[in-house]
Amino acid sequence: MDVHEVLGRAGLWAGTEPDVDPAPTVASPSWWGADSQRWSLRAAAPDPVAGETAFVKVMEPHARGYVDVPGAFAAARAAGDAGIGPRVFVADAGLGLLVMEDLTGRTSTATLDRFDDPADVERLVALRRRVHELRGLTRRRTVFDEVRVAARLALDAGAAVPEDLDRMVRMLAPAEERIAAAGVDLVPCHGDGTVSNVLVAEDRLLLVDWDCAGLMDPMQDLGVLLAELRPRDEEAREVFELAHGSWDAELFARARVYGVADQLRWALVGLYADAVRPGTLDYAKFAEWQLLRARAGLRGPGFAAHLRSL
Repeated sequence: MDVHEVLGRAGLWAGTEPDVDPAPTVASPSWWGADSQRWSLRAAAPDPVAGETAFVKVMEPHARGYVDVPGAFAAARAAGDAGIGPRVFVADAGLGLLVMEDLTGRTSTATLDRFDDPADVERLVALRRRVHELRGLTRRRTVFDEVRVAARLALDAGAAVPEDLDRMVRMLAPAEERIAAAGVDLVPCHGDGTVSNVLVAEDRLLLVDWDCAGLMDPMQDLGVLLAELRPRDEEAREVFELAHGSWDAELFARARVYGVADQLRWALVGLYADAVRPGTLDYAKFAEWQLLRARAGLRGPGFAAHLRSL
C-alpha cells in the first residue's frame, strides 16, 4: 500500500514525504492498528484543508470484511466535530482514507494500568457516554451478528477455526434470544473497549478507531469496556454502577454476556486476519488469547448465573 498514491488519488498533498515510518501495528496482545496503516505526515506544500501536518489512516483491504468503513468514517467525523475524537479533515470511504489532525507528541496512548485510578475510570465512562449524543450513526451493530459474520469470514478464508466453535456459538444462542425478547434501546456507541483506543492529553481523553461504532444496546458498549477493564464480576460491579447510575442485576448480566461474545468475535477476526495476512504469528496469538478468554467466560459459573438473570 502506497500512501503517496492514495493521497494523490484523493487530490491531497502531492509530493508529500512521511516524517516517520508507518505507525507500528500490534495485534497481540492488543488489537492496535491492525485494520489500517497509519502515518504522521508533513506536507511539502500545505493543503488548504488539512494544513501542514496530519495523521493519515488507510484501511487494509481485508478489514472491509468486518468493518463498515463508511459508518466508521462517519462516526470518526462526528466524534471530531463533538470534540471527543481527533478532528477529521478528509474521509473517503471508497479509498479507505481518513485524514485527521496530528496529535503526535501531544497525546499518549492509554494503557490498562491508567484505569486502576477510579478518577480516570470516571472520566472514561463520561467520555463514552458522550458518544450517545452523536448524530449520523445509522448502522445497527449487535455482537451476535458479528460473531456469525466473523465466523463465516474465517471459514471462507480457510482459517483453522477451533473445534469447539459450534459449541461456543450454541452457548451464546440463549443469551441472544433472551436479550431480543426483552428488547433493547439503541444508541450511538463506540463499541470497542480496548484502552489503546483512548488518547490521553493533559486536560482530556479522546476516543479513536471508530471501526466498531454504530447503533447498539448501551449494555453492549459497557460490556466490552468491563471485559477490558474489570474481567472479574466483583470488580466490574463498581464500574457498572458508575456507568449505569445504579445497580441492575439483569442489565449487569447482559453486559457481561456481551463481553464474552465480543471476545469470541475478536478471536474469529484474528483467525481470519491470520489466514489472509500470513507471515506473522501476531494475529494468531491474539486469536488464541481471545479464545482463551471466551472459553473461560463461557465455562465459568458466572456465565450460567448471568444467563439465568437475563
